[in-house]
Amino acid sequence: MPSALQSELGQGSGLPHRYFKQRPQDDGTFVLPLKQSFIKDARLMPGTRCMLAMLAGWAGKGAPLELTEGTISKHIGRSVRQVYRYLQDAAREGYLRYYYTKNRFGMITGIKVWLTFDLIRSLKPKPSGANRFMARTHRSNINKTDIYKDKKDPELDEKLERLRSYIDH
Repeated sequence: MPSALQSELGQGSGLPHRYFKQRPQDDGTFVLPLKQSFIKDARLMPGTRCMLAMLAGWAGKGAPLELTEGTISKHIGRSVRQVYRYLQDAAREGYLRYYYTKNRFGMITGIKVWLTFDLIRSLKPKPSGANRFMARTHRSNINKTDIYKDKKDPELDEKLERLRSYIDH
């Protein structure tokens, strides 16, 4: 579908084809924070990084992905052949491993991808039980007018004295 810009400039404009593609719609999906070492890895092709970031978002908590190279190519706007190169690049650097899935007749039906999350992003376990309340923030008291006044707090003094007595014994 030629856009207005493409029709204005004509075919011989010399601009890359990607300039005329439609911007993807924002549907609220996102990828969790990625490690900087993954983003800065200069051994990876830039397209490989984009593909791995997208796959990391799709994998969620680390489950293997069953998909096709065509599905990946559709979502990142590259050819299936280029996606094959990206997969090889990522596998060579240890970011993923993949195998072709076949049906009972031996025909290739897709790929199964396992990501190495230790290299891409960290999966931190969520605290359970009473520990989940530890990260709550308390109301700030910095807006009080007497924060810097030299007032004695008897409760704090008592607790500090108890702490001193434990250390001395």
